[in-house]
Amino acid sequence: MPPPGYRFRRPWYARPQFCVLAAIVALLIGGFAIYLSILASHLKSQAATFDLGKLEQMESASVILDRNDKIFGQIYVENRETVPYDQLPRDLVNAVVAVEDSKFYQHNGYDLSGITRAALKNFAAGHVRQGASTITQQLARNSFSLKEKTFHRKLLEIFLARRIEESFGKQKIMELYLNRIYFGGGLYGAEAAARGYFSKSAREMSLSECATLAGLIKSPNRLSRRVSRSAQLRARPHARSRFHRQCQMRQLAS
Repeated sequence: MPPPGYRFRRPWYARPQFCVLAAIVALLIGGFAIYLSILASHLKSQAATFDLGKLEQMESASVILDRNDKIFGQIYVENRETVPYDQLPRDLVNAVVAVEDSKFYQHNGYDLSGITRAALKNFAAGHVRQGASTITQQLARNSFSLKEKTFHRKLLEIFLARRIEESFGKQKIMELYLNRIYFGGGLYGAEAAARGYFSKSAREMSLSECATLAGLIKSPNRLSRRVSRSAQLRARPHARSRFHRQCQMRQLAS
């Protein structure tokens, strides 16, 4: 028996205040879950409206030949020359994966841990420092002009990337990505970039040249001038040697 004057107190979890608070929290969580379910259904339906056939519809340069079948010039809106996956150097593929999306071969279109990590870093910095977009998300964004910096656009990009992963293999996704991505200097795709910066086809690039192109993707407009200047300096000795050889041949001919 309790002593005289003792007042029985319920445990904290049985008090009315706690029960009311728990009910409110449960309602909020339930409402948020219903909202997420409706939003996910809407985004999935919206992602299904995109024509994935447009992923392979890329603007390419039209080549003008002279009467001797030599290249006279090009006409283009986007300077691009598409090539199949087997003509893309393995070093370039590895470099792009290392720089842009280290979990490319493991995820199904988006990297949830990467998104969470980027969100925490952006929150700590007070501004956007990381985007956490996978290669597939970048392909979706560039193919369908999803450029708005909104929460809805980011979620739509994730659902569309998931649909792309369900429709294409990793090699095909990489082929579409490297043929579409912008490398600065008005050059679209790895083949046009290799010819524009290094005067060679993509499959002839060295490891350092592949790494250089991979590094351009994050900021092509800012870095392309530096790469162009470096390529020009490397090309000068070769150009001078070719010029001297031509002069020697002309002297011998005369």
